[in-house]
Amino acid sequence: MKYLFNIIFLHFILAEPKINLHYTNWINENDSNNVLKHDCLRIPVSIDKTRISREIISYCMDELPSKFPIENDKFPKFTFAELSKRKITSQQLYLWSAPIDLVELYQFYLNQLPTSNDKSLETQLFYNCTLPMFGPMCQYEIDYNPHLDSTLYDIIRRHSRVPLHSEIPVCYVYLQCNRGPYPACLSWQEICDGRLDCVDGKFDEEHCWQLEINECNDDEFRCTNGQCIPKSFYRDDPYTYDCLDTSDEVQFSLTKDVPCSTLVPSFGCEEKVRLYSESHKVSVLEIPTTLIKGLYSVKDDSISEQCWLAFNCLIGENFRFPFPIPKQCLEIFQKTCPDMFFFPNTPMFLGEIYLAYRKDELLPYPLGFLKIHYICYNSSRYDEYFIRYRMVLFKNKKCFRFAPITNLFPTFSLPGVYNSFMGGIINELKRYTLLFDYNRALCNRSQMYQCQNSSKCISEYRILDSEANCPYQDDERLTLLEHIGSTEVRKQRYKCEIYNIYISLVNVGDGFCNCRITGTDWCEDEDLLILHAVKNISFQYICDSFTNMIPIIVEGKNNTDETECEQWSCNNIYTHCDGVWNCPRGEDEFDCDLSSKLNCSSDHHLCVSPDIIELTCLPVEKGNDGNIDCLGATDEPMLCRQIGYMMYLGEFYCLVKGQALCISSDLLCDDHILCDHAEDERFCTSRHNSSQISGTSHSNYSPLNSDAEKFLYKAAKRKPKRPTKYFSLVGMPKAANNKTKGISDAMTRRIFQLHQNNCHRGFPVYTWLNSKNLLKNETCFCPPNYYGDQCQYENQRVSLTIQFRALSDSWSTLFAIIILLIDDSDERIIHSYEQFTYLSTRDCKTKFNSYLLYSTHPKNHTKNYAIHIDIYEKVTLIYRGSLLYPVTFSFLPVNRLVHIGIIPRSTENFETCSMPQCVHGKCIRYSNNPQNAVFCQCNQGWSGRYCTTPHTSICSPDSKSIDLSVYNRSVCVCPINKFGYRCLLPDTICQMNNSLTCYNGGQCIPNDEYVISNHTFTCICPKGYIGDQCEIGENKIILSFGKKIALSQSIFIHFLQVIDDLKPLRMTTFRTISLVENSITVYWSQPFHLMFIEFFKSNYYLIVTETNFQQSITTTKMVNPSDRCQYISELFNKTFAKMHPIRRI
Repeated sequence: MKYLFNIIFLHFILAEPKINLHYTNWINENDSNNVLKHDCLRIPVSIDKTRISREIISYCMDELPSKFPIENDKFPKFTFAELSKRKITSQQLYLWSAPIDLVELYQFYLNQLPTSNDKSLETQLFYNCTLPMFGPMCQYEIDYNPHLDSTLYDIIRRHSRVPLHSEIPVCYVYLQCNRGPYPACLSWQEICDGRLDCVDGKFDEEHCWQLEINECNDDEFRCTNGQCIPKSFYRDDPYTYDCLDTSDEVQFSLTKDVPCSTLVPSFGCEEKVRLYSESHKVSVLEIPTTLIKGLYSVKDDSISEQCWLAFNCLIGENFRFPFPIPKQCLEIFQKTCPDMFFFPNTPMFLGEIYLAYRKDELLPYPLGFLKIHYICYNSSRYDEYFIRYRMVLFKNKKCFRFAPITNLFPTFSLPGVYNSFMGGIINELKRYTLLFDYNRALCNRSQMYQCQNSSKCISEYRILDSEANCPYQDDERLTLLEHIGSTEVRKQRYKCEIYNIYISLVNVGDGFCNCRITGTDWCEDEDLLILHAVKNISFQYICDSFTNMIPIIVEGKNNTDETECEQWSCNNIYTHCDGVWNCPRGEDEFDCDLSSKLNCSSDHHLCVSPDIIELTCLPVEKGNDGNIDCLGATDEPMLCRQIGYMMYLGEFYCLVKGQALCISSDLLCDDHILCDHAEDERFCTSRHNSSQISGTSHSNYSPLNSDAEKFLYKAAKRKPKRPTKYFSLVGMPKAANNKTKGISDAMTRRIFQLHQNNCHRGFPVYTWLNSKNLLKNETCFCPPNYYGDQCQYENQRVSLTIQFRALSDSWSTLFAIIILLIDDSDERIIHSYEQFTYLSTRDCKTKFNSYLLYSTHPKNHTKNYAIHIDIYEKVTLIYRGSLLYPVTFSFLPVNRLVHIGIIPRSTENFETCSMPQCVHGKCIRYSNNPQNAVFCQCNQGWSGRYCTTPHTSICSPDSKSIDLSVYNRSVCVCPINKFGYRCLLPDTICQMNNSLTCYNGGQCIPNDEYVISNHTFTCICPKGYIGDQCEIGENKIILSFGKKIALSQSIFIHFLQVIDDLKPLRMTTFRTISLVENSITVYWSQPFHLMFIEFFKSNYYLIVTETNFQQSITTTKMVNPSDRCQYISELFNKTFAKMHPIRRI
């Protein structure tokens, strides 16, 4: 007893990370199937609450337990009977890092003690492990550092780094493909990537025509590769790509900031294909070293062994050219190598292209080494491309001399050479490649375009996508503009209206300009806010003395935002104190510099006197009068009136060698006289030595800087021009700088020290076979993407991303979501599944990522697979409905499914159907109803496609048993206060801290592992309260309606939050009012400054205007006809109302 007490005490005071293994007793080694994962560790991919995606990764053992006969007496062990006598609870075992299955088994033992004489579980053992040991018998050892590791996430993150030059070949082995000599092998990412990678055939591309002809729905975005995702997911999260080819997001490269090799293998890093194009660049670090090693290992038979060894010496270790220069190797290379040879002597690209080199062109070493190449092949496919190149015949192959423009010296490695080719000429040559059988049945389809003078046809979605796909590049000719305009392709295109071309949506905002406007500093497809400003009338920019709009022809005359401004005030809330003179005399900038100690009257400007070099006050009439009165001509801004679409340029004026010049602030006070009369230096009161960044513009204003110096710096500083000025309210305070944390913040987390890791992307552990004899093996816990003793094989899998949406009647209802990967066999095997809770008020924007694995290696291609989702109300366990998403394109090793799932209404009865085959169940129709699909929902104790397979449920009596998994285990849905695979474990977080959890009658619900929160619970607040713990009262708005208001039964209520310098945020709610009611009460939790209500026929009423939002107040308002926003036709006559908007303004 004393010993056990000491153990409990140690667990308490050490506060070690909790490590609970999952699936520890789910494997039956007598089964023929031996690929099921077991002994799993589950961690969240990210602990960043700003991320919109949630993802749990399971690191599991693949090898059977019988491979590791464990004999471990190092740690104390206790029988269930001993634990029970000492009043140890299952919750304590859970906190002590016992495996989940063992904890549930112990709870089952405790549950049946009062009513059963079954003593079979009394001798079941619990091994009490302490870190770094864990596992059912404390057989696993991890590298644990108590100073760095406070959670399991920290431990695994620290071990997730992959060596830059990994020697582990990582292969996809379920496709016949000769990728080259060992250790080169095919990766799943090379299947359907638009290039032939197999040397022995088109196996990696032969079925990919199915993606080429795939059509998406109107509410979907079509990825470049043919995959469909919801349109709302386009450009929504730079961390995670929803398209396998990454075409839905700007190519933010994780490798630039924190390489994926330092992160856990998440969707953002793993579920994407390596692409090479003009706008999609691949890092050298992403190219497997083993691929390069295998390809470059093939020796040309025409060269001697001495030549080969010397050449490899020059290449250097890890294919990075060595320094200092190995002179002996260079001499042997010059003496023994032939004039021309293949390197390597195997096809390098597109299954047929070789590289050859001339000895004399490889020198001088290293500057000339591998700079001039010969591209060789023996077909006629690429002759059109090389028509202007000089051909050399070498070993029955046509070879063309090629010198890439790319400077390889900084990279200076064979991976760099390979990457340069793939991103350059090979990317161009692939348009000549026939990837699959372009037969008449394929090319005659309506959605296909026949390339000119070629048997090749391409999807019409590839027309005018900024990348040539046809051999003669006819798919990029503007003559096809009409073809695009008359098809569904237009929905997937962005039209540059000024430049008058169509480009792919993929190319919008990707950092590469496709539609540059001649004579300007902006790009139509990149600077979209500027485009909006020049094409549309922006009220805030009207008559601000700068022409922003492209001229509009009205009544035969050009009109802009600066036309007929005589009656317009240049000093208004949008121009006042914006740092630029919008009024001729600068009246809009009076009283704006509050930092100055000099108090000028309201009709004077600050000015630095050229004579005394001090701040003075300048009368308004001297502004822009043609005479320079101030240093730098700050009183004559028209002299430096330069404006680009992106910024207002500098305004410090002086003569330089007799020529007028406007210079920017970074040239002031830099100890280098530029102006003829030293105006740029003589006002400076402090000098910057060479160790400091020169120029006032880069200095922090110290007490040594004078007011004159600060003023001139501010005047000369380049000022960014906001493309859009958003409206504000008079008297509204300036908002604090509350920018959302971006990429850099999220990426600046602690980078752990590098550990040698022999598990590719896996988690290395030692398995102790015999603690007495110190026998242990190094083993790997593999993530779902990989399997094998070194995680060296790529898994076939379904990668599901789904965002759920509940309708208004269910926003505060907690749901249990069960996602199943099933097949269409009579057994209806559940290959794998995930389960989590969903609460709309908490998770409505969350995208849930789930890896779902097949139970066999490889998957059975004779079966059809699908994602089946069951939805239950968590509190009552009432069934809400089911969703079905077929897994299409079965030839793909990774099926990327991306969907939005709509949870049926509470009042919507799930639709039943008639199916006589449902023997022990009932026929249910899927609520998303793809192809009118139905299924048999089995009664408890039955499973299979038609509910004909009996089984004994092991779920707790108060839970719901819904099916049987491939592990022959029940799939259970737990009540709200239970957890575990059998729902046997009590979750007491809400009961233990009832007074400290939710206030004001809020309902406490436990959080599951998918929820990232500071709390272990979530509060569902009653109407009228908000906050993490329902501690804040909502704003209450009581609206009553005057007798003359014509009410409609449906009312939209619009709330606008005015945010300084940002687009106003509009939120809308919907209410109904009965014919006998005359008032409604609205509770609102979000900040707002304006409130409108909208009746039928777009009748708007202004209800509330607040310059300062106040929380938790009650507003009472009688709505009268005078509150209605009048139409323009009611305010002005018909002639005025018919005018063009620019003329009306």
